[in-house]
Amino acid sequence: MSFLNPFFLLALLAVGLPLLLHLLKLRKAKKLSFSTLQFFKALEQTTLRRVEIKRWLLLLLRMLALACLAMVLARPFLPPNSFGLANQNASVVHAILIDNSSSMSRIGPQGPLLEQAQAVALEMIDNGRERDRFVLQNTSGPALFNQISESTTARARAQEITIQQGGDYLVKRYTELVELIQNAPYAQKNIYVITDGQVNSLAPLVDYLTQSNDSAAINQAIRPPLPTTIIALGDTDVQNTYVSNVELSSNLVGINTPSEVFVEVHNAGSIPIANQFLSLEFNDQQVGQYTLSLGAGEKRILSFEIVPSSTGSNTGLLRLEGDEFGIDNERAISLFVPDQRNILWLEETATSLGPRSPLELVIQTLSNPQNPSSSALNITKRTLNSWDEQELEQFDAVLIHGLTQIPDGLINSLLPWVQNSHGLWVIPSSTSQLTSYNRLLSSFNAGQFVGQIGNYGSYEAQTNADEIIENHPLFDGLFEREEREELEIDPISIYYQFQHNASGADGGYNVIQNSFGDPLLFSKAFGNGQLLISSIGYDAGFSNIQLKPIFPPLLYRALVFISSSQQGGLEEHELGNTLEIVDERSMTGARFVQGKKTWAAREQQSSSGLRFSADDEEWEPGWIQLKNDAQQRSIALLAPMSESIFTTYDEQTWETRISDSPYLSLEELSGEQLSAEIQAISFGREIWTWFLLAGLFFLLLETLVSVFYTPQQYE
Repeated sequence: MSFLNPFFLLALLAVGLPLLLHLLKLRKAKKLSFSTLQFFKALEQTTLRRVEIKRWLLLLLRMLALACLAMVLARPFLPPNSFGLANQNASVVHAILIDNSSSMSRIGPQGPLLEQAQAVALEMIDNGRERDRFVLQNTSGPALFNQISESTTARARAQEITIQQGGDYLVKRYTELVELIQNAPYAQKNIYVITDGQVNSLAPLVDYLTQSNDSAAINQAIRPPLPTTIIALGDTDVQNTYVSNVELSSNLVGINTPSEVFVEVHNAGSIPIANQFLSLEFNDQQVGQYTLSLGAGEKRILSFEIVPSSTGSNTGLLRLEGDEFGIDNERAISLFVPDQRNILWLEETATSLGPRSPLELVIQTLSNPQNPSSSALNITKRTLNSWDEQELEQFDAVLIHGLTQIPDGLINSLLPWVQNSHGLWVIPSSTSQLTSYNRLLSSFNAGQFVGQIGNYGSYEAQTNADEIIENHPLFDGLFEREEREELEIDPISIYYQFQHNASGADGGYNVIQNSFGDPLLFSKAFGNGQLLISSIGYDAGFSNIQLKPIFPPLLYRALVFISSSQQGGLEEHELGNTLEIVDERSMTGARFVQGKKTWAAREQQSSSGLRFSADDEEWEPGWIQLKNDAQQRSIALLAPMSESIFTTYDEQTWETRISDSPYLSLEELSGEQLSAEIQAISFGREIWTWFLLAGLFFLLLETLVSVFYTPQQYE
């Protein structure tokens, strides 16, 4: 306990006045002689003792009342989060963490939330004592301050904090403040977090405090490393619509290859919305626009078709119009098309890549430098005797073409490799042995070859194939047709086919199947990779597929599909975390660039290429380029989704899980109460009213004793 006016403690000397008067006995009784003393002799000795007790009791009550009056004049107070006696001259440091995330740009009845937070911080600083010290820090964007300062400097710093749309670093900044002041030479240390109280901001702090306190029992409140007070600003109901998710229909991306983008829009407000608009601009071209009408809390998925025009990064911008909270109405996207896809072609004997089969003819055409898509495929041929397992990491996919037997060693090497974001396409030949192929199929849980249909090279159709899965990535955007128009393809005549029983292959698809329901082409995800199993070869002895219009795009898309698991597709990064990106190209010496600002990129060699990383505290939503003197790559930077959802953290939950850490909701306080609470959390709570009430109680008790305590007894 300390005192605001310690000078008035001298008034405690007045407590001795009643005692002094009692001891002086200014009026002494005179001795007189009476004719008889029989009446007075009747008084008992015990009665005289009771009279003396009453006198001392009244004296004590009067002294206590005077002491309480002196304490009231001295204005005693308890330091914040202190439950014992505190030195009046103890040094105190107050760490104030101000939420300056984009959600703090909302305007409430008392004005913008950030200005309210700054006003609270300034009042805390003004209520401090001259010897108090302060640390100001912000939660979003780059850390502005990390120094202990006097009140004048702290006031200036509080007013310098502005809204930042970068990542939310509340937990990180909290830990930095703890490290800064925990071992500082101050007797008392307190942390105050002034925030709008979003669940997605405070919940990670609660989780951090819980995880960092291993000694706490289950369901026991956690005590933070330093006394922490949450100051939650008033709830501000603002309607907000935002883009909550963006996905590609598949990672099968290539130059001039249409891709479908699915955009999820969320009305995070409590009221329905109408006549809002969502548009997409891609590579500086308007792609499309939707009119939005959503109920409260409703989500809706919309689709756009985009066509990359070049390898590398293709950028776009989603824009919402008509929304009340506009700071999150734009979302950047970046679609990366690899410069080349490295595919390992494994065959029985060494042959040059030439037009020996329709498959090779199509691939040779795709590899023609005059073809605008030629740079996308880089095919390397190897035989079973010349391939090296160590080479696998250099490739995105493997094509097994026409092997008679598949060695067990190859199967064992391919299993973990495919699972780790690579692709495999198996194409049999007329001499392929089912037993060997079934070992591979069983290893990948892709069913079994159970026999053959027809005779190789007979040119007699045993069945036809005209059923495909249109929404499979291989065919996504390939066909143009009117709405509700049935898709029909020219039937493929099958002369010879391996009968593939895929009924036990969980998660697989018959991409193309014959009239018996057997797959010609089977697709299955395996771990993070992709697997394609062909039941026919692509020479004329199996079928006439090479004569069909679907053949060239099918082969090209199949090669792109199996090599798209690891690279290509949307590249985005949510601010608030360390960015890591792997690039197979030679980008040594690359740096991150946004506008006119540049940051060094940390490089680390990995099995898949160079891994670049950097901290994102100074970055803003939009795009950032990873570039060197020769190449560049754009990554879309996203504001944290948590800043678009304004649900507040429950006060009771906080106080249940975190001890010695008050949760102060300013929405529940009047102006005077607010000032009192700020004063209390800033430098302590005044308790002079306690002594005033105690003094009145002692005076009342003194009156009651005087009136009702009658120790005289007569016989």
